[in-house]
Amino acid sequence: MMTQKKEAVSFLKVRRNKRRSDEEKFAANPAAAGTADSNTSSTWKVADRPTSRPLNGTDMSKVLQPSTPERVQYNNATMDIGDLENQDPRANSVSVRSPMDSIAIKTPLRGNVSAKHTSSVQTSRTIASELCYNDTHVAHVLYGARGVGKTFCAYQCAQLPLAKKMFDRIVWLGLGYQRSLHFQDLVEIYLQIYAQLCPRSQRILNFDDILFVPSSSNIKTEEEKLEERRAMAEARDLLAQEIAYTKKSALICLDGMFDSSDIRYFQFEQQPSEAKCRVLSTSTDAPFDMIEKVKSWQINSMNAVDSKTFFTKNLSAASFNHPDFASVLKDCHQSCRGNPLSLRALCRLINDKIESNNFNTLKKCVTKFESAPSDPKMQLFIILEATFAHSSLGESFTKLAWRCFAAFCAVFARNTCFRPFIPRSPMRALFRAVIQRMSKVQSEDDLFSTTETADKVIDFMVKVGMLTFIDGFDCHKSPRQFFQVSCDIYQEFGQQLSANKETDIKLHELLINEYTSMFHGIVAAFGSNEIDFYMLKFLPAHSMKANELKDASLTLQDIRFIEERFKYMGLHEGCSRHIEDTEGMAELVRVTNKKMARLILATSYQNCTRVLVNHLVSKVGGSLKSEQCEAALNSMWMLAFSLFKHFLVGDGCKILQKAMELDCQEDGTQVLKLDKNLLSSLSKAPSSNSNQCSRAIILIGSAMAQSGMKRRDAIHLLDLGLIRLEESLGSGTLEVARAHVYVGEIFYRDFKMYRHALQYFRDALPIFMKELGEESEELYDAIILIGKSCIHTGDLNTALDILRNIAPKLTGSIALDVNIKVGYIYMIKGNHNRAVAILNKAKTMTSDKAIIDRIDQMIETSLLQSGRYTI
Repeated sequence: MMTQKKEAVSFLKVRRNKRRSDEEKFAANPAAAGTADSNTSSTWKVADRPTSRPLNGTDMSKVLQPSTPERVQYNNATMDIGDLENQDPRANSVSVRSPMDSIAIKTPLRGNVSAKHTSSVQTSRTIASELCYNDTHVAHVLYGARGVGKTFCAYQCAQLPLAKKMFDRIVWLGLGYQRSLHFQDLVEIYLQIYAQLCPRSQRILNFDDILFVPSSSNIKTEEEKLEERRAMAEARDLLAQEIAYTKKSALICLDGMFDSSDIRYFQFEQQPSEAKCRVLSTSTDAPFDMIEKVKSWQINSMNAVDSKTFFTKNLSAASFNHPDFASVLKDCHQSCRGNPLSLRALCRLINDKIESNNFNTLKKCVTKFESAPSDPKMQLFIILEATFAHSSLGESFTKLAWRCFAAFCAVFARNTCFRPFIPRSPMRALFRAVIQRMSKVQSEDDLFSTTETADKVIDFMVKVGMLTFIDGFDCHKSPRQFFQVSCDIYQEFGQQLSANKETDIKLHELLINEYTSMFHGIVAAFGSNEIDFYMLKFLPAHSMKANELKDASLTLQDIRFIEERFKYMGLHEGCSRHIEDTEGMAELVRVTNKKMARLILATSYQNCTRVLVNHLVSKVGGSLKSEQCEAALNSMWMLAFSLFKHFLVGDGCKILQKAMELDCQEDGTQVLKLDKNLLSSLSKAPSSNSNQCSRAIILIGSAMAQSGMKRRDAIHLLDLGLIRLEESLGSGTLEVARAHVYVGEIFYRDFKMYRHALQYFRDALPIFMKELGEESEELYDAIILIGKSCIHTGDLNTALDILRNIAPKLTGSIALDVNIKVGYIYMIKGNHNRAVAILNKAKTMTSDKAIIDRIDQMIETSLLQSGRYTI
């Protein structure tokens, strides 16, 4: 007996050592690992399934199962996949956002029998090996038609043990093929990337130093496009510095990039080995104009053999063994043309119709589908439309499921970076409202039945793969059930079903009314249950979309709501969301009542300021961290800036005055660097006087520029004040011309944006000539500024003509400065004789020792460049 036990122990040791050896070999050379299970140590694993017979309704929510009961926080939901507090960060490289976000297709394991790349684990291993070991390309693009499995390959790359070992963090964003990226889109994406790289950091990534204000026109000139590309490149470099600062290697996965050439804004500069950053993107096209910088991988549809195998495995036993399967359904998969997403949707349709004994309906659907166009998107729309008709829910629920899915996609729309995770309670509330409206529910028993019906509809959508179910936890560690549309094509399908403004308004109204009725008579604090957590973030937005403006206004001004919102969402994010909602509310009200719009803004922001001030005052001398203090002060600045944009100068200055009183950092620095005396004088500016408010806004922008504080906001205020002054006084008035020169000097001196400054000076020139005459000093000053700006923009000939012609008309220090500039231009153009002559003439115009020394240095440099200087 002892001998048998020793042999068993010895056998186990041999197996354990062999497994360790295999894992080491795979980590060293994944391509040589053959068909070994790639998800051995992955967070998610592919469930074992038999290959000798078809599966009974395979569902990817069951195929992708958590390997361990762990927890990780995604968005506002903590999924059951890892305790980050007690584990090595490499073990849970995906942070904040779930990699399930925007996953379009999760195909099963299959061999890559084609010579081309297809959506397979082996392809993912090859790509992962390139990402980890080949430093030639820092960006990789998987391209192909919609639904061929690009997202599956990217997801598998992120989940391979090799990727988890090589990268400290894995970031996942679903862009959803929406549009080419603009500056604001890129900044939002960068903020999401940074949030996932540093989920616990209180540091705010700031792009305010990028001197760019987006054009208000939809049609941009070539110069505006060039300026925007420059600003986007600066933002990219700023994020690259932050990635290097974290000293963490990262794999950034961007799913669904509309324009593949936008990958240039994610080609971060080569980082040190300990902070390596790689980018993996999916798109429908390859970036052919960047073929030397980006490695492209074409993902093709499956061949005939793989398509048939995939189709067979995804059919249920009942479908596969149906008497008429061979005659009707056997070859229907050929119409999918090897597209895995279409094949999976077709299998789910067949399984559901067989389960509900609707074979005749299924036969008609298959006949219609065989003549479908080759576009995968159109194929899926046809399949999804047939899925709702005569489903296993029963004939009475067919229209309910259709309407509920359309309502879900309309009300819970996606944003720039992901499709939202929606808790069960708001979703159930919306479905109940839709069902009650369609069924005309009256009694309490009917209400209970409505709730059951809503749950049945939800379960049906999960079953047919239209919704992904996630059982997890929110950011407060409370258990929650979340739902998300399975892929972007399904989201587009749902939005097309409800593409009606009146319908959209009614759906939001139904959600708000149902929410109110569900909690009528319940005395509980905000945030005490699941639906409150959701509504703390989205209640004002839903109320506005439901056209319930009075309720939305009262909610935004409720100090209790503001306190709970900031507590749940955090100071900076909560304040940003509150400003967005309040500005949207003001825009809706301004159409009919401008005075009421101003009142809503002022009252809401005053209450926000009270909450922030109480937060700062209560922490003075306590445990308030510098990051939290900075977040509170930046939030107060955002409130003031929003008031300035709406010309509520007095209210905005009062908020800034209060913020500056509390602005005391641990290191002695200040977040808000403005002149208190200026704010005190401007706080008395009446909001009814448009001209005075415009002047005040220009002065605030000027003060911000001189102090170097939030320069992009300063540019916005300067432009805004100037535009409003033109609208009020007229573009041809002398005061407007002087304001143009004043703003232009700020752009020239403080921002070093010489092209913009040049335009401001040129705008003022004809007004000065008309109003003051051709001999006025103000006209001469504007002409000199134009000449100086032309030097910095590289237009030397224009600068030389302007300054050389204006120089004889000038006297004193201005004439001296112009002569020095003319000599400098001749030096640059290589005409050193003229340069030396003019500089020598300039020396006779001054007795200042410092200026004479400077001129002597320029003469010496010119002589050296001309070769006439002797020792």
